[in-house]
Amino acid sequence: MVALSPYAFLEPSVWRSLLARAAVFHATRRMLGNLCDLAERVRAVEMVLDQLQLRAQEVSEEDDDATAVAQVVTAWDGDLSRVLELRRVEADVLRLLAEVRAALEHACGGDPFQAMFRAVEREARALYGSAWRPAVLSLAHIRSHPREGHPATDPYGLTATTAWSQRAGQDEALVELQIYGERFGPAAYAAVPMLLTHECVCHVPARQDRVRNDSAFAEGLLDWAAYHFLSLWAVKLDRELGPTARKHAERLKSVLTGRSTTREGAARRVGHDAAGNLAAWFESECEMSAEESFHRVARLAVELNMVDRSLAAKENLVSLLSSPPPKLEQDLHSWVLGTMTTEQLLDAAGTDTT
Repeated sequence: MVALSPYAFLEPSVWRSLLARAAVFHATRRMLGNLCDLAERVRAVEMVLDQLQLRAQEVSEEDDDATAVAQVVTAWDGDLSRVLELRRVEADVLRLLAEVRAALEHACGGDPFQAMFRAVEREARALYGSAWRPAVLSLAHIRSHPREGHPATDPYGLTATTAWSQRAGQDEALVELQIYGERFGPAAYAAVPMLLTHECVCHVPARQDRVRNDSAFAEGLLDWAAYHFLSLWAVKLDRELGPTARKHAERLKSVLTGRSTTREGAARRVGHDAAGNLAAWFESECEMSAEESFHRVARLAVELNMVDRSLAAKENLVSLLSSPPPKLEQDLHSWVLGTMTTEQLLDAAGTDTT
């Protein structure tokens, strides 16, 4: 009898293949950063991770989650044992792989994707307060890398989207994590917190009229804020994964902002540049510390996301932030002092096209 998948759009065998790897990465998350780094330059580590991918493909759709994870862990433990017997492998690599092997005893059939989503949602809900929308997580399998990236330069074979529906008369956000199973390795797992943070900060509570992947506001300024909050939240989300989640968030950001030849990449870079320039303006003109200026920019982005105005109005404001004209500078000072609301700041920046 086929054991069901908890996700409607994910076949049972595909789900358990992903779960088995995620369970291993979750159990070994404390050393996951070192494992990723060594895989880039040590053939033995690359080979043993490739072996994990193969073991995960062997799961049966008749196995339940716990059985599938246990079988993959047992098989991969044997692979690790054989590598540890190789004399030509450097001592530091052997020590790391021995730590990884010891940590496998903590691998289980629980869903680490839902656990991470609940942790991110908790922080985002506190950030947005009454503006928060109920949200649920779904997983889907995609058949190619979302950016057709090479494993050496873009090991992040996953992406995420948010859609809205009505349930019991109220809006509900469906966050879908889309994973390219053939490239689901430790770096991709380490990027999951950032992808979920982006969706929860940028899209779940959004009040603009439509979603656009080439928006300098939604995919630029707000995305910058999402990275800021991930850096603050990482250890609260998962103490052991936190440092690696921060590192791979920055690496993912370099990949995404480096794609300036695409409309999405260009918009992301414009929004990130606007955020950086505004932070510098807060430092110089409002005599804020660097930490406070970053938080002010992120706070402004979040408050703009809660304002019920058109995306065009928010795009217009972003276009002015890199070099604020005198009137906007005055309004920004008023906003900092609390004598002007974010809604008033947005309306004063240009014509509202709602």
